[in-house]
Amino acid sequence: MSPWSIKRLSKAVENGAVIAYPTDTIWGFGCHPMLASSVIRILNIKHRPVAKGLILLCSRMEYCKPYINPGLSPEQIDLIRQENRHPVTWLIPAARKCPIWLRGEFSTVAVRITNHPFIEALCNEMHSPIVSTSANRHRRSTIRNALQARRQFDGELDFIVTGFNRGTNQASEIKSLATGHTIRAAL
Repeated sequence: MSPWSIKRLSKAVENGAVIAYPTDTIWGFGCHPMLASSVIRILNIKHRPVAKGLILLCSRMEYCKPYINPGLSPEQIDLIRQENRHPVTWLIPAARKCPIWLRGEFSTVAVRITNHPFIEALCNEMHSPIVSTSANRHRRSTIRNALQARRQFDGELDFIVTGFNRGTNQASEIKSLATGHTIRAAL
């Protein structure tokens, strides 16, 4: 995408747009994390309960600061930023003001730092993370490209991003920052 297209898309997301986009793992649905109405739209498209929570995907740890507990150690921050063989989503203690629509019924919020070119460009333009959840209906296969997104979700999304398909086509590993335990192995 051109810089102009990224700027246009970021403004749309900041104003409530819901998108389908390629990530560093699988295709996802995304929106601005502070817009409850946009998050609810995604949950309705997926038929997913708010109690499950969502992932914050971003290019810089600094963008996630409003959502996470400020008491993380430098070692924990380094662990979150560390590049791994396969992308890792970290369950991090949530800030008091972290919205329930992001953390669900948990006291943690899921965060993944990525250098995926599209996500990096979008997050840097917004100075914010983006919500990320697999692009599928509950218990159905995840879409793998823009064409499948159009076929399955046309009319329900504001934008379907094309290009940048550099993902692994596998969901990320999920780990607890507090314990280091793997909650979900890379699928």
